[in-house]
Amino acid sequence: MKKLTVLLFLPILMFAMGNVNGYLHDSATGEPLIYANVMLANTNYGTASDVHGYYVISGVPSGTYKLIVSMMGYEQVEKEITINGHEIREDFDIAPKAVEGEEVIVTAERMRFKEKVEISRTNLSFKEILSTPSFIEADVFRTIQQLPSVTSQNDFSSALIVRGGSPDENLILLDGAEIYNPYHLGGLFSTFNADAISDAEFLAGGYPAEYSGRLSSVLSITSREGNSRQGKFFQGSRFGEYFDVSRVKGEISLLSSKALAEGPFYKGAWILSGRRTYFDQIAALYNRTKGEDTDWKYFFWDNQFKIFSDLDKKNRVTFSTFNGRDVLKFNFDDPDWDEKINFDWDWGNNTASLKWRFVPNSKFYSEFMLTRSGFDFNVALNVTEVDSNGNKSETNFEIFNKIHDISATEKLTWFLNPEHTLTLGATVKKLTMAFNFELNNINYFDIKQKPDVFSAFIQDKWKINNLLTLQTGLRASKYELHDNVYLDPRFGFKYLLTENLSLKGSWGIFNQFIFTTNDDDEILKVVDFWQPVPKYFDAMTNQQFIVGMEKWFEQGFTGSVEAYYKPYSNVITNNPANDPALENDEFIEGEGRVWGLELLLKKTTGKFTGWIGYSYSDIEKRFDFNNDGKVEKTNNEMSEIFAPKYSKPHSFNLVANYQMNEKNQFSLSWSMSSGQPYTPVVGKVYDGGGDIDAPFANVVNLYGEQNSARYPLYMRGDIGWIRKISPFGIDGKFKFSIMNFTNHYNVLLYVWDHDEAPSKVRAMSMFPIIPSFGFEFEL
Repeated sequence: MKKLTVLLFLPILMFAMGNVNGYLHDSATGEPLIYANVMLANTNYGTASDVHGYYVISGVPSGTYKLIVSMMGYEQVEKEITINGHEIREDFDIAPKAVEGEEVIVTAERMRFKEKVEISRTNLSFKEILSTPSFIEADVFRTIQQLPSVTSQNDFSSALIVRGGSPDENLILLDGAEIYNPYHLGGLFSTFNADAISDAEFLAGGYPAEYSGRLSSVLSITSREGNSRQGKFFQGSRFGEYFDVSRVKGEISLLSSKALAEGPFYKGAWILSGRRTYFDQIAALYNRTKGEDTDWKYFFWDNQFKIFSDLDKKNRVTFSTFNGRDVLKFNFDDPDWDEKINFDWDWGNNTASLKWRFVPNSKFYSEFMLTRSGFDFNVALNVTEVDSNGNKSETNFEIFNKIHDISATEKLTWFLNPEHTLTLGATVKKLTMAFNFELNNINYFDIKQKPDVFSAFIQDKWKINNLLTLQTGLRASKYELHDNVYLDPRFGFKYLLTENLSLKGSWGIFNQFIFTTNDDDEILKVVDFWQPVPKYFDAMTNQQFIVGMEKWFEQGFTGSVEAYYKPYSNVITNNPANDPALENDEFIEGEGRVWGLELLLKKTTGKFTGWIGYSYSDIEKRFDFNNDGKVEKTNNEMSEIFAPKYSKPHSFNLVANYQMNEKNQFSLSWSMSSGQPYTPVVGKVYDGGGDIDAPFANVVNLYGEQNSARYPLYMRGDIGWIRKISPFGIDGKFKFSIMNFTNHYNVLLYVWDHDEAPSKVRAMSMFPIIPSFGFEFEL
C-alpha cells in the first residue's frame, strides 16, 4: 500500500522539486569565480561553479533555504531563498577579501576534489603560472613540465611528453579552438601569453568522451574575459556606456615586450594582449653603431583578443582570436664570394572563434561554437652564383605546408536531476592539409588532402549515492579517408572511502587521425609537419587503464598516487628504410606500450604553496623496419624494439612559492630525471665516400643498439624573486630569476671527432646558468 501511495504521488513530488542556478563573478573585475562552493545551509544540496562561474542545484524540495556562496579570497555571501517547485536565478558579484595567514576556507581545489570524477587532472591558475620560475618569462608549458605526468625532451623544448606519448598526441585548446603548433623559437617558448590566462586544465589521461582526436592528453586553456566593472578612461561619457578601458599592463624582459589592455564593453568586456621579441632590433641597433648592415633577422610575435556581450540573462556571444608568427631571414652577400644566398622562413598559428552560450533554464546549458584554426610554414631559399665570366645562375626552392581547420561544435549539458548530468555533443571538422614543393619554378609536389572528421558523443555523470559516482561515455567518429566508424567508449568512477579520501579509476579507447612526421630523435624541433593518417593505415589507437587514490589533507594539501598502463595497438612513424621508388612507403605502422606510477603532493593555500612530484615510467616501441614479419631486438641502430628518445624512467620535480610579505615573493623549482637515451657509438668505419684519389678517406660512426645508452643524470634548479615597486607612482613589479643557478652541466649530445688519433668525444650542454630580469607596470 505504501509503495502504491508513493507511485501515485510521485508526479506531484517531482513537480514540487525546484532548481536554483546563476553566475558568480568578482565584483571588482567581473571575471567568473571558478569552482566556488555553492550550497543550501543544513542540507546535502550543493555544487561548485564551473570555468564560466555557472552553477546549478537541482531537485530541491519546496521550502525556504539559506543559500551560501564561499570561496577562498572572497567574502562569504548568504541569501534567503524560497523554492516552490520552480526555478530561481541568483547571480552574485562577490567582493575580494584578504586571506589572513593559514586561514582555512573552502578552496577551488577542495570543490574540484568533491565534484570532479576525472582522474589524472590538474588545474593551474594564472597565479600559479606567473609565480613559477621560468626561462626569462612565465610560460604555461614550462609550468606543466614540472608535473609528474610530464617530461621534456631537453632544455630547448617546451613540448609536452605526457606519459610516454609524443608531443603530437596532446590536444591543445585555447577557448575551445585547437592549436596545432603551440611553440615559438623551435619549441623554446609556448605561444601563450600567461597574463591572459584564467585557468589551464590539464588531463594527463583518461579524459572523458567530450574530448577526442588525441592519444595522450588534453590541455584546455581558458583565457581571461576582461574587466567588465571598472572603466577609467571614458567614465561618465556617453561613449563610456558602450566601451571603456579599465586597465593597461605592460612588461619588459630580456626576451620581449608585451602589453595587455582590458575594459568594459556593452553588457560585457574585452581584453587584448600582445607580445614581440626584439632580438632583431637589438642586433640592428648594434650593427648601426658599427656602420654595418644586419644580414639576419629573427623575431616572433603573438596577440590575443577576446570580447563578449551578455545580450540578456540567457544569451551570451563571445568572439576571440589568436595569432602568432615566427620570422627568420638570412641574407649573405659577401663580395669576396661568388655566391649570394637569401633564406626566408616564417611559420605561425591563427585562430578565430565565435561562441553562443544559451541557458534557457536551469535544466539546460548549451554552447555552440564556430572555429577557424590554421598553422602554416613557408621556406624559401635562393642561391645566385656568378662564374669567372660573370654569368649568373640561380637556384631557388620553396616549401609550403599548412593545416586549415574549420569546425562547428554543439555541446548540450542536461541537468536531468541531482543524480544524472547528461552531456551530448557533435563536431563537424573540415580539414585541409596541403604540401607544396617547387624547385627552380617547377612544381614537383602539390598535394592537397581533406581528411574531414565528423564525431558525436554522449556522456552521463551518475551520482549513485554520496559515496559513488560513475562517468560513462561513448564517442563515434567518421574519418573521411576510412570507410569504418570508430567507437571510443570511456568509463570513469570515483568512490569516497572517507570524506577526504577517494578511489578513482578510468578506462577508455582513444583514436587519432592526424600526426606529425617529425623525427623522434631530432634534438631541436622548429616546426610541426602535420599529415593525415593514410587511407591504407588504420587510425592510431591506444587504450588507457588508470587507477589511483586522492587525499585531501588539512591546510590546503592534496595528495595523489596513480598507476597507468597504455597499450598502443597502432602507431605510425617515419620509415627509415623508405624507398622513394615505392609508393606508400614513407611511413610504417607499429605497436607500443607504456606503464608507470606517479605521486603528487600539492599545497594551494597559505604563504607556502607549490608541489612535489615523482614519476616512474617504462616505454617501449615495436616496429617491423625490415618488413620480414618479425619484430626483433638487435645489437645495432636498426633494433626493432627500443625506448624512444624522450624516455626518462625516473623524474622528480619540486615547485615552491613563498609569499614573504605584501611586496616580496620568492620561488624555486628543482628538477631531476634520468638522462635521455641515445644510440652509442661503438666504433668507426671507412665509408668509401671520399674522392677518386682517396676513396676511403672518410670515417663515420659505427653505432650500437638503438637508444641502449643514457646520458648522465639531468638536474636543474631555477629561482625567482618578484618585488612590488611603485616608481613615479606607477604600480609595478621587478622580476628577477636565475635558470640553472647551480650551473649543472646537463649533456645535450655527444660529438665524435675521428680526425684525432685516437678518436675523441666531446659533450655539448644544455642551458648554463642564465640570469634574467624584467619590469612590469600597470596603469
